[in-house]
Amino acid sequence: MWFLVYFSLAFLSSSHSQTGSSTSTEPAIKNVTNSTTMRVITIKRGSGTDSPMLNYIFDSHNIHGKHQHYHDHRWGPHFEGNSTNITAQAGASVMLDCRISLLQDKTVSWVRRQNDGENINLLTVGQQTYTGDARYTVEFQYPDNWRLRIANVNSSDEGQYECQISTHPPKFIHVNLHINAPSVSIIDVMGEPLRDKYYEVDSTIELLCVVRHMAMQMQYSVVQWLHGNRTLNYDTIRGGISIKTNLMEEGANSTLSISKVRPTDSGNYTCLLATMPDQPSTVHVHVLNEESLAELHHGGANSLIQARTDSRSFLLLLFLSFIFGWLIPR
Repeated sequence: MWFLVYFSLAFLSSSHSQTGSSTSTEPAIKNVTNSTTMRVITIKRGSGTDSPMLNYIFDSHNIHGKHQHYHDHRWGPHFEGNSTNITAQAGASVMLDCRISLLQDKTVSWVRRQNDGENINLLTVGQQTYTGDARYTVEFQYPDNWRLRIANVNSSDEGQYECQISTHPPKFIHVNLHINAPSVSIIDVMGEPLRDKYYEVDSTIELLCVVRHMAMQMQYSVVQWLHGNRTLNYDTIRGGISIKTNLMEEGANSTLSISKVRPTDSGNYTCLLATMPDQPSTVHVHVLNEESLAELHHGGANSLIQARTDSRSFLLLLFLSFIFGWLIPR
């Protein structure tokens, strides 16, 4: 009985020793390719387990300087694009783009920098607005554009805007917004600004006002004409008044016509926008009768004759000075 037990234990011990001595170790470097050195880490199989051998392969060095995607600096939240400059017309609604890939759990914010970056105003966080100015909103455009919308922009909105990602440290890009200065002017047929205009009694006043660099909206941007302090757009007493305004994408052309004018129609005529009353254009209109026109024409003709006479006298004097200078011996 004891002999059988001893024999069995001796057999099991011999079998285990042979199995352990047959285990070999894989070489540390397994393969080398033309472009990349691949390193193989081998983990020995421990005794008492039937699990297979585990090999982990990763890039150790790349002789061509190429990087795999998980070494790329764009792995994680990053901007699709760079800082930009945008020019807009006063009165327009502007969209500032901020495209972000792989945002994950990070937050997007918009801020405005003023005074060379010294003052920072928080505008939005996520899709929530954190400013009292209702013109600022975030309009997310699927799949990755966190657009900042600014409605009815004006010159005070000009400056630098910053889109931020809440990484550590934060990532950001800038959008520099420029607003074209709007202009309103009454011009002549040559396109030059008018200061004075003369008309004869019973003729028709025709004045052209041009608006430029201004986004026109039918319900807001009304071109108004004034005679002195009296608005002509809605004047039904005088009669013979016609105002035609053609709205364009970046401005307007407005024509004022007044028929059968009288001396009482003289005075200042002003063109302005209802949305920009602080930037008017004014011309002084003179309505003259026949006697006044004759005096004007006569005075103009006399001035022209006098100017021609003065010019001829100067040329004659210059010619005589040259002749006498040439004749006098030196």
